[in-house]
Amino acid sequence: MKHNNQKKSKHNILWTAVFIIYLYLLTKLILFKGNPVDVGIVKVQLMAFLQQPGLIHTRTVNLTPFQEISRDWNSLSLHRPGTAIHLAGNILAFIPLGIFIPVLTGNKLFSGVKVFLLSLLLSLGYEVTQLVTGMGIFDVDDLMLNTLGGLIGYIVFTMAMGLKKVLVGGESRETTKLTSKESHV
Repeated sequence: MKHNNQKKSKHNILWTAVFIIYLYLLTKLILFKGNPVDVGIVKVQLMAFLQQPGLIHTRTVNLTPFQEISRDWNSLSLHRPGTAIHLAGNILAFIPLGIFIPVLTGNKLFSGVKVFLLSLLLSLGYEVTQLVTGMGIFDVDDLMLNTLGGLIGYIVFTMAMGLKKVLVGGESRETTKLTSKESHV
């Protein structure tokens, strides 16, 4: 049993480390547009905002749901590949989050609700940071697409766990081993 706990602990550490790397890369992608992460830039932008809160009115904001999505969708018909990257990228970037959440918190009854809320909150955090720092555009469509990505990741995770149960025979091998050991005692 001790070996099992050590294995589970190493497994959790590995997943946590990969999750931290994922968050770093997501931050680099969303806030820094793929450029090197420079916390100093965020600090400078934040200080400028704190000194002149009126700057918030100069920021570009989209609060109309589906405005950018429909614009991007229409641009796709004109064969502009950048719009497909924008649409798909907002979804794809959050799919791993939908897998990480149930893995790190345990796949319990309300995991789908957790994934929805945490995807929405993380996306909102990025959008507000972009709004306050001026390092991007606050876009309600990004919130929707990012949250959808998290939910797709959760569906993929759930399907993979269902497939695992079918292939293993309904129970995990560890549970089966424990049950057979207990019946021999």
